[in-house]
Amino acid sequence: MEFDYTSVVLAILVFSLMLMVIRLRFEVRVLREDLDRLAARPGQHRPSSMSSSASESSSSPAYGEGDEQLRSLVAKGRKIEAIKKAREMYNMSLKEAKDYVESL
Repeated sequence: MEFDYTSVVLAILVFSLMLMVIRLRFEVRVLREDLDRLAARPGQHRPSSMSSSASESSSSPAYGEGDEQLRSLVAKGRKIEAIKKAREMYNMSLKEAKDYVESL
């Protein structure tokens, strides 16, 4: 039984594609699990940076109790702790939390 090079290359290519599909399916499953886990946490949400509520009459946005805690920590010189707290409260990445705390 003779194999030519094109058959071998084609077989390797098909095998590689199958491995990539399997890996992608695994990654999609992990992302779905993460999304389900995040959706199961009611009350924890990221603060909206673009608030277009008609009920806002002043030019400055209304801040919640969590933001007051963050501002208090920053005022005391505990910026890293404020970033950690923002990550916990709003489920943010490190960069998002750092940017958010700096914007307060």
